Amino acid sequence: MAKRLLLHIGTQKSGTTYLQRVLARLSGPLKRQDVLYPVRLHGRREVYNHEAAAYGLLGTASFPWVPADKARAQQGAWEGLVRKVSRWEGTAIVSGEAFSVIEPDAARRLVDALGVEDTRIIITARDLGRVLPSSWQQHIRNGRSTTFPTYLSQQAERRGQGTIEECAQRWDTDPEQTFWRAYAIGSLVSRWSPLGTSVTVVGVPRRGASPDELWHRFADALDLGDALPKTPPAIDDLAANVGLTEPEVLVLAALNREGDRQDADDRQMRQLRGRIIREGFAPRPERGSPVRMPRTWHERVAAWARQDVDLLKSTPAMLVGEEGDLLVDPDAEVSDGPDPDEVARASAAALACLAGLSSR
Repeated sequence: MAKRLLLHIGTQKSGTTYLQRVLARLSGPLKRQDVLYPVRLHGRREVYNHEAAAYGLLGTASFPWVPADKARAQQGAWEGLVRKVSRWEGTAIVSGEAFSVIEPDAARRLVDALGVEDTRIIITARDLGRVLPSSWQQHIRNGRSTTFPTYLSQQAERRGQGTIEECAQRWDTDPEQTFWRAYAIGSLVSRWSPLGTSVTVVGVPRRGASPDELWHRFADALDLGDALPKTPPAIDDLAANVGLTEPEVLVLAALNREGDRQDADDRQMRQLRGRIIREGFAPRPERGSPVRMPRTWHERVAAWARQDVDLLKSTPAMLVGEEGDLLVDPDAEVSDGPDPDEVARASAAALACLAGLSSR
């Protein structure tokens, strides 16, 4: 059995995919340093994280977006992960983004199944002022067409009223509350603290920090000494999520809306969005304004973040980074609405991409 388990609960939109891909790239050298980051769990296929394997343990009850047949198909991967951790005698690292959304009983099942007495929990997190624009962007990439203000209103309704403790209790018991279970950092830490010998929160640095700052903070939290390099290996940007600008998201939302109107095939629409992002949007030198918080929502979201961080400060968690990295930047630029010219240029890029595809 592993002497120590580093369980990385990387919330989505917090650089998790990047960190996981770095760990996967380093899996060979780490193994020679007595540190296991499993990349082959079941069969020949390599993985860079362990989220899908957890589907095989917890199923659709904890991961409602995962079909039952897909969850069953991952049972071998989960068994392989447990087997590797149980046979390792040094330090093991297990990492999954969606671990952050699971309810308390499921979290305990996951930790108990891995079975390492010294389990240290590391959570990477980002402030709501950056998370919400990224989350809405992903919402559109997944095929929705909701406007950003409407999306924020929906999240406000789900968050509800009352003290942060009352809200957290509701989030932990309501299966529909995956967003706030994951992104309300104080509640997330409170849920996982009883399951580990320690909890460390790594705040994602704000814009302007060194490109490697997140890696340095994460390496500090893992506390593996010389086993981790000071400079992480380069990771292809396309291997992680390609970020979209506001006009690009709006073009995809309009495309999704038309696809819904015409009852288009979901698989074809997903492929179409992927092609437009890769071939129409990503290569553009001038892609338009980033997705920013609407001016009318800035103060409310800032208050949510402060409430969440106040709860975090009452927990035993250690913080790597600055407290301000988990709060909404008071000087962050806000949006007063999209620039029509930028939307037009993004539309033209999408059309040009489609025209090129149709001529092949």
